[in-house]
Parts: sequence; structure tokens; C-alpha cells
Amino acid sequence: MESVAAPPARGIPPAVTRSGSPRRIRAGAWAAFALACLWVSAALVYPPITKYPLYEPGLGGREGDVGQYVRMYQGVPLEQIARPFRYRVFTPLLARAVPPVPQPLLRYFDVDADKLVKYHFGIANLLGLTAAGLLMVALCQSLGFAALEGLLAAFLFYTSFPVVNSAGTPMVDAWAHAFLLLGLVAALRGSLAWLFVASLVGMLAKETTLLLVPAVLLLGGPPRAMARKLLALLPGVAAYAVFRFVLYPGGYGHAGDTGTAAANLVWRLTHGPYWAWILFEAVTAFGLLWLLAAVGAWSLRGPGRHPLLRLAWLVPAVLLVPFLIGSNIGRIWFYAFPAVIPLAVAGIRRLLEGSRVALA
Repeated sequence: MESVAAPPARGIPPAVTRSGSPRRIRAGAWAAFALACLWVSAALVYPPITKYPLYEPGLGGREGDVGQYVRMYQGVPLEQIARPFRYRVFTPLLARAVPPVPQPLLRYFDVDADKLVKYHFGIANLLGLTAAGLLMVALCQSLGFAALEGLLAAFLFYTSFPVVNSAGTPMVDAWAHAFLLLGLVAALRGSLAWLFVASLVGMLAKETTLLLVPAVLLLGGPPRAMARKLLALLPGVAAYAVFRFVLYPGGYGHAGDTGTAAANLVWRLTHGPYWAWILFEAVTAFGLLWLLAAVGAWSLRGPGRHPLLRLAWLVPAVLLVPFLIGSNIGRIWFYAFPAVIPLAVAGIRRLLEGSRVALA
């Protein structure tokens, strides 16, 4: 299988061999990374399970995101679930499959019906967050970063505002992030089987998995290899299209058409300092990582465009999405993280050059 190898570039030299291929991380190191990711993920999901109300108003309450996913978990027919939430079946079904709390533990916890729902979603999201952290390390390795730099990227992912704020709640973003990363790693390494899995299952986690299509085009490569990768993505996209437009096309849904979104945007911009809210959402998405990412992009310039710089063209596309569908700005913008976070790590590496501190 063809892969997109990261060419040697200023700012990321030590993580690639003389042949230009990424250095392999030993099995023992992967086991250590998995334990670290599992521990951090457990800390992220524990407060939403034990301390937050199930129908938190900030997450839409009973009629918003959380309410829709909880109803799916409870077995409400999909026709009665609002669009587009009804198509994001993976996490609610996984939460339903989580085993019950061990009986001996119940005597030590104040458990009610809402907490049991949060427990099932929390365990499902725990697995998704753990997978996402490991796949972030794998993505960075595939882009030519050292193992510790990949671990730093996972740390930046786990401490990002959208992850801390909502990844452990009854939402679907943890697994959506994981499948997006899986598809990118598969595309970079030329693994058609995993690209197929990422698309087929990931589209049922969240439609943001569709970002893999432009990502494959941006990463480039031999035309035949690109065509095979796009064909590997096709079954998942086709299955989602049938699911959405043939099997469950009707019913009510949240307004998300481009015309309504554009009209709302114009109204908001002309009736108050909406630009201040957009700035706030930009801060909640990545904060100061925007600046580090800019430094990282500058450090990777040079002949032979680095795959990370090609992938970075996803960022402006993602920034436009919430204005086209009228959705939450910060959470949608965070889906640019597979490019922004590695670029921020490259920026940190560039700033550390010449000092006694090294990540490699």
C-alpha cells in the first residue's frame, strides 16, 4: 500500500529514519501511552457522570443534543428523533451495550436513573477518548513527529476546551474525533481496510467523518493510490446517504439549511457585536494554540510541501461550516484539531530549538 511519507522538514527532523519513513514506536511504549490516555480519559468522564445534571441547559437540555442522544439510547424510534441527531447512532448504541454498574459498587454511590444514563454514556466516551488520544499519537508519528511530541499532541487534545467541557457528557464527539483521526492515520499510511472502517462506522458516529474525503484529496499522492483511498471511503458515505435520505428522510429537524443560516448570520452581525461572540468561540476552540500553530506552519515551510501543511487547508473549510449550517461555532471549529494541534506541536518544537529542553 502506498503511504504519504512526511519529507524531512525543518522543525521535525528526528522522528524519521534516513529513508524518510516514521520511526516505529515499540509495543511497550504503546502500552504505556494507552494507560496514560485511559487514565486521563477517566478523569474527563468522571465529573459529567457524578456531578453534572443530565439535561444541562448549556448542552441543549431535553430538546437539544443531549436530550436527543438520551432518547436514542432509551430506544425511542428514530422517526421521533430530530435531524441530524437521529443519524448519529453509534455512541447511543454503544452506550446501551455498556454493562451495568457492578452491584457491589452501588452501595457506595448515590445512584439514580439519570446517573445510570450518564454512566453508560461516560463509559462509551471513555473508550472513545482513549482511542482518540492514541490515534493522535499515531497521527503525529505518521506525520514524522517523535513519540513524545505525539504524546504532547494528545495532551493538548485532552486539555482543549471542547474536550474538557463536553467530551464526557452524553454527546457523540469523543468517537467522532476518534474516527476522524483513524481515517487520517489510515490515509497517511495507505491502509485501505482501516480507511473503509473509519468511513463506514465513523459516518454513523457523526457526519463530520466526511472531512476524510477532502483530506485524502489534500494529502495527495499517486493518482491510483488516491483513487483507491476514495473508493475505500465510498461505502461509508453511500451507506450514510441511504440511511439519511432513503430510510429516515422525514420528520422534524433543527434548521440547518444554508439560506436560513446566512440570514441569521446577517441579522446577528447587524444587531449587536456578534464579532465579539465569534472571537470568544475562536478562543474556546483552540485559544493560544492558534498562535503556536501559526509558528508551526512557518517552521515547516520550504521545498516539498509537508503533508501537515497540505492537511492544514482543511482549517479554513472547517471555519466556514458553522456559518453555512447555523451550528455551534466553537465545537465545529474544533474539528480542525487534526491539523491545528500537530501544527501547534511543531510550533512548540520550533520555539524550543536552541534551548536545553527537547521533545525528541
